[in-house]
Amino acid sequence: MLSARSLTGKPIGIVEDFITEQERKQLLFHAKSPKAQWDTSLPTTDVWHGRMINPSKMPAKTLKLMEKIRRRAAKTITAHYGIVDSVYADTLQLVRWRPGDSQAPHADCEHPNGKSNEFPWRAFASIIYLNDEFTGGEIHFPVLGMQPTIKPRMLAYFPSTAAYLHGVKKITSGMRYTHSCFYTFDPTHHDGHSV
Repeated sequence: MLSARSLTGKPIGIVEDFITEQERKQLLFHAKSPKAQWDTSLPTTDVWHGRMINPSKMPAKTLKLMEKIRRRAAKTITAHYGIVDSVYADTLQLVRWRPGDSQAPHADCEHPNGKSNEFPWRAFASIIYLNDEFTGGEIHFPVLGMQPTIKPRMLAYFPSTAAYLHGVKKITSGMRYTHSCFYTFDPTHHDGHSV
């Protein structure tokens, strides 16, 4: 079975205008709606408390759209990385980043020293940016010396190892919204939603 390490050396992918303006507006409309069910099941001290909408809490129409976008993203990424093995997804979320939110540089499947973290099955991730009405919040890759300019509708993707350590700089104003996914080659960690 392939792993995140088998993708080492692959480039970070950036695709502008990956989703349509209509798709962006639909997802952003739901994310900003008073009916959006931001997950508060985690303790209030947890950094992710109130920051994600999971598939089980999404209206059917929103979930269908997110799955459709995720299938397109997986197809784009596997073609670019030359992946022919089956790919599964373990996470599908809308995420909001509020003023003061940030994330220290990290890898998605291992610690910076290369030892496995609590998600060792994750092979690569994708992020689609839904807005730009915020300041700060830049994604950066300190090991690679990269900081892509965030644009609405843009897809960014990268492998999950420590070679791709990435962080998010502090949001200083506004709210940053993303469509975020993790992918795996391990079918036992498939979230059950189509890829």
